[in-house]
Amino acid sequence: MKGFTLTELIVVIALAVLLGGLALPALRIAQKNSELQATVESLVSVLRLAQNRTLGSEGASQYGVFFDTAASPDQYILFKGATYATRNVAADEPHVLPQSVEMSTVTIPGSAVVFARVTGAVLNAGGVTLRLVADPAKEESVYVSTSGSIQKTSAFVASDQNRQKDSRHVHADYAGRTIATETESVRLVFLSTTYDIPIASNMKDGQIFWEGDILVDGATQTLQVQTHRLNDPALGTQFSIVRDKSKNTKALNIEISGDGTGDIVRYDVQGQTTKGSSLYVSLPLWQ
Repeated sequence: MKGFTLTELIVVIALAVLLGGLALPALRIAQKNSELQATVESLVSVLRLAQNRTLGSEGASQYGVFFDTAASPDQYILFKGATYATRNVAADEPHVLPQSVEMSTVTIPGSAVVFARVTGAVLNAGGVTLRLVADPAKEESVYVSTSGSIQKTSAFVASDQNRQKDSRHVHADYAGRTIATETESVRLVFLSTTYDIPIASNMKDGQIFWEGDILVDGATQTLQVQTHRLNDPALGTQFSIVRDKSKNTKALNIEISGDGTGDIVRYDVQGQTTKGSSLYVSLPLWQ
């Protein structure tokens, strides 16, 4: 049997080295892509963990995630508290990004997202874009909407402005006045009747929460009124009102009994909303 000559062996070895050299960069790129995907998955898991802990009232607290791009390498921190500034520092759970991945964009106001108790919603919707340090064109984003939905996106979504919104779900900020929860009521004012909801007996996890049916002139009206924050020293109160026009046929004004300046929000028969006359309320925003 004829063996290989020395020249043939050298050629074979050279070809093997050449092919190995060509394949190595591709393997490294695949490895880095894998690290990016794993980092994104980990971030989504931590965001959902913070949301679930809040919904479960773990430690009777809210939870959030802070994105720290000043650290080296970048990191995000799962924290316990209503804000990052007032959090329980001892409960911090930092997650450091691998050296190959960095945060290129953080559009969440204050770089911290905090989930609301009862609903799991957020006040400061936004997103985070992660990318490969060695190949910035390779990036993935995670977006948290106002409803608390957590989504991975290959193309970064800067806001939810293009999402279809309507008057079935409305937010109204109420600031500059403290609501006396022990004595005041949420008042539903229809043309022919007024329905008082005592706040003290309609609290859930530190927030106003009421939902139910009301009979008005022989027609059942179905509503939900709650707060996402209540008497916050910095931000005030945020009301969330759900009124589906398929289940409501009567015009309605909603007010707080102790606010003598006016109502919070007004609905016409068709479900269209207008800002109430209260000095403390903002323009209602469709969700």
